Amino acid sequence: MRIEVTARHLVLPETVQEMLHAKLEKLSRLDEKILSVHAIFGKQKYLFTVELTLAGRGLRLVAKGSHAKDLLTAMEQALAKIERQLKKEEKKRTESRRRTAHR
Repeated sequence: MRIEVTARHLVLPETVQEMLHAKLEKLSRLDEKILSVHAIFGKQKYLFTVELTLAGRGLRLVAKGSHAKDLLTAMEQALAKIERQLKKEEKKRTESRRRTAHR
């Protein structure tokens, strides 16, 4: 899995990048179709935002987390949204397989 990190209007600490890589590796265990991830960290005045875009075979998910004071909280929000979306896609795939098997 290729991980691309972009920081806009801020300097991203190395620890945040390491945390992101570790959490994305855990997410890749949920779905093997994930080929690349693009993480965009931004800051506008006092608002931190994190946007995650997952791309893969037949899969494109986007989630955005924003928090007024903390970059890590924004990253956790975005990761939670992506994880929810991945689980929903997995559920859709398994349910469609079950429906076609009963026909």
